[in-house]
Amino acid sequence: MKRDLMMRYGRDNIGFAWAILEPMILTCGVMIIWSVSGPSRNGIKVVEIVLTGYMPLTLWRHLTGPVVNMFRSSSALLYHRRVTLFDLVTARQALEFIATTTALFVVWSVLNIAGLVGDIARWDLFLLGWFMMAAIGAAFGAMLAAVTELTETIERFVQPFQYLNIPISGAFFMVDWLPSWGQQVALYHPLVHCYEVFRAGFFGDALVTHYDLAYFAQCAFVVAFVGILSVAGVRKRVRLN
Repeated sequence: MKRDLMMRYGRDNIGFAWAILEPMILTCGVMIIWSVSGPSRNGIKVVEIVLTGYMPLTLWRHLTGPVVNMFRSSSALLYHRRVTLFDLVTARQALEFIATTTALFVVWSVLNIAGLVGDIARWDLFLLGWFMMAAIGAAFGAMLAAVTELTETIERFVQPFQYLNIPISGAFFMVDWLPSWGQQVALYHPLVHCYEVFRAGFFGDALVTHYDLAYFAQCAFVVAFVGILSVAGVRKRVRLN
């Protein structure tokens, strides 16, 4: 983790603080732009919708974006026998999780003190939704790290996939706002369940939420299983020079 911090942010200026400031700046920028459209939507503040939508989205992007070609750029560490591909993945994902989680609580604390967002209604669901996003994001990130090591063609599809995923992930809509057929379709996407649980914790009974923890657990298990197999299988393809 320390090596990743120094490689990505250096020792000059504020260094590793950028790992926390980057998601904060992006989230606050989106909040300001969205707030121009009006103070509230469906009875809740736009700032709260953006906070509960964009911060989990930032966590997902930070867990699945920087891992592209990660093994190729960190292959020098594999000269040490104790270092494995799983160590590289774990260190990178842990760093991203800690930085984005810190950014979440800093942004929420400042906005809460300023009176722009309310208190968290249920901390258990709030944290559960956050950890759900972290779990499936880390698993999918491990799979991406392995697949992009096998072929460079996949790299070209990662960014388009990330952008196409945003409107259907549940980041900026609630399942309850959709018609019945739309709700059924939306709930097939595992990320939607993360957002619904996260918002259930933030808003409490103020909003109606829809999620299925058993379905999400099955999806997360499959993604994690494939991710572990992918990382284990790609080891022989990683070159040390």
